[in-house]
Amino acid sequence: MFLEDLLSRRLRRHADEFPDERILSFLDDRLEVADSLTFGRLDDRARSVAAGLLDRGMGGAPVVLSYPPGLDFVSAFCGCLYAGAIAVPAALPQSRRTAERLAAVLKDSAARCVLTSAAHRAELYSHAGAAPSVVDVIATDVLPSRPGDGRVALPDPDQVAFLQYTSGSTRSPRGVMVRHGDLAANLNSLREILAFDDHATGVSWLPVFHDMGLIAGVLLPIWSARPQFLMAPATFVRNPLSWLEAISRYGGTHQGAPNFGYQACVDAARAAGATTFDLRNWRVAWNGAEPVRPDTLHQFRDQFALNGFGSECLSPGYGLAEATLVVSGSDGSKPATELTVDESELHVGQVRPRIDDGPGVKRLVGSGRPAAGTEVQIVRADGRVAEPHTLGEIWVRSDSVAQGYWNNPGETSGTFGACLTTGEGPYLRTGDLGFVDDGELFVIGRLNDVIVIRGVNYYPHDIEYTVERSHPALQPDAGAVIGVERSGRVDLVSVSEIRRDLVDSIVGDDIVDAIRRAVARDHQLALQRVVLLRPGGMPKTSSGKIQRARCRDELGRSGLPVVHDWQASPARQATIDFDLESLSQPGMLERQLADWLRQELSISDLTWSTPLTELGIDSLKGVELVNVLSAAFDFTFPPTSMLDHPSIASLAGLIRDAKLGAGHRAASNRPDAGVYSAGQIDALDEAALVDLLQQRVDDILDGGRS
Repeated sequence: MFLEDLLSRRLRRHADEFPDERILSFLDDRLEVADSLTFGRLDDRARSVAAGLLDRGMGGAPVVLSYPPGLDFVSAFCGCLYAGAIAVPAALPQSRRTAERLAAVLKDSAARCVLTSAAHRAELYSHAGAAPSVVDVIATDVLPSRPGDGRVALPDPDQVAFLQYTSGSTRSPRGVMVRHGDLAANLNSLREILAFDDHATGVSWLPVFHDMGLIAGVLLPIWSARPQFLMAPATFVRNPLSWLEAISRYGGTHQGAPNFGYQACVDAARAAGATTFDLRNWRVAWNGAEPVRPDTLHQFRDQFALNGFGSECLSPGYGLAEATLVVSGSDGSKPATELTVDESELHVGQVRPRIDDGPGVKRLVGSGRPAAGTEVQIVRADGRVAEPHTLGEIWVRSDSVAQGYWNNPGETSGTFGACLTTGEGPYLRTGDLGFVDDGELFVIGRLNDVIVIRGVNYYPHDIEYTVERSHPALQPDAGAVIGVERSGRVDLVSVSEIRRDLVDSIVGDDIVDAIRRAVARDHQLALQRVVLLRPGGMPKTSSGKIQRARCRDELGRSGLPVVHDWQASPARQATIDFDLESLSQPGMLERQLADWLRQELSISDLTWSTPLTELGIDSLKGVELVNVLSAAFDFTFPPTSMLDHPSIASLAGLIRDAKLGAGHRAASNRPDAGVYSAGQIDALDEAALVDLLQQRVDDILDGGRS
């Protein structure tokens, strides 16, 4: 790797050659450009950050970056590269879960400095105070401009550029050490795979503290000197079609999302009716970070064909933080590769193609071909290369593979130092199951049963523990939480044994209710099915370990000894027919809201004061419900309304305030308004609303300190 190919060198060269060329633009909720950076301005701001870090002796040290959506993060990240510091992207702490994650990142990285914006400096100080290693929190947006400061580090390709912390649930987060050379190699691969050429323009709503949003959404455009338009994730969550509107308005050619993002666009478009987007410029729509659903690809193509979206543009890919980002993908020049196989054979590790579309078949979508210089091996459990058409673990070797895990030599050796029985290596063990067919990589899933819902990994152990503690009639260590694919989505299912001494006296509905409420409260997830088994009915290994895959298979074949089986009604959009009469008559609006939510959530036990956050309303569902209310009353309610007004009574008060005026009743008659419990704050879905709820949580925290 030549020094001239490192990202920091490229940025400086672009700033010298194209100082006035606009490279990054941030769009507000109206999709207007709220802020932008030319190469010259980005270089200037990055130098200011670098000078501030070097003044504090941070060269070569880890520095945490925690910012709201916007361009300040980008300047800070590039400033770390200029200073030779190790950037550590992290989400702002908006809930107990994200605060705990930030604390874990601070502890593991031993960072002595946090970069943020002036608006969040005090908040970050309060969190950093719990980490004894942190000595300073810098608001980079108020640092003075220092264009004449020539103190810019010249990093070596083997020097660590940033730590990408992987999601931690059953274990503490692990920091992947991405070197400058790893990043440069992966950016080259990404540009080649996506055909990100001199005519490319991108539009991204992905969070920049995740590897896909950071590398594909921010760093690739800088590397390639091509304009990029960034949106807050909240803008997409509120209205998925805003992404397509931005692509249409600004001529986006290369952009992507996890599978759930495409499904959200399809669902929103079906609800909205005809759309007028012009998607003819869209050439590569990469799809990654979670399993790619064939139905979603087909639905998206069909839904937006009349908008000019080409059937060949959808480009599934595969990657992981340990490989910096991309491993395989495609350039949108032909439709995604699909393969129909025998599902029963797949369950036993064999890939047998079928040409029919009858019962017992499974459609698979390929994840493209490995990038040039990337070697992929499918390896058996014994370390031998798997035979063709046999499943195995995906092993990777390339110049993009990261150095290892920060301060974790044991896991680094096991994950990054794998060798075949022939002695060939080292390879990166991905932990993913897959196979290669005619050069195309197919990824089947995780070896360790991780459940992926809307782009977020959920670990069964954590949820099973919550379920086990939810009701005394449940047998300890005899439950499984599994993901079951249905209609292009993953349904979360809980299966539990009943205690032997209580099996004849249980009230199934009470146990189901306790389980659902506990999972909603602790994990912000809605169970779609809860199954109770007779004692001894849970499939286990001889050593007593739960066999989740076997549990899923036997449940699908009705082979488990079920004593109670609850299933949620199919997802639907409830019809609302509210009028001004219901607003003015006492109690009528509350009754109508209760009826609507009972239908929407398939819940019968619902009172005006029931905390909505205990009813399985995750953050995305909460935003969807608010959108329905906004349409019904022709008024844009805040997307955090389900958090700010967490009961039917207070939600009704919000609606009356909006439609009749805040003066129609005394503030003392507003039950629950503005009151927040720890459970309500905990009920945020980190992946979907980490940015959306930031300002509101800040207000809560500030108010609690005053």
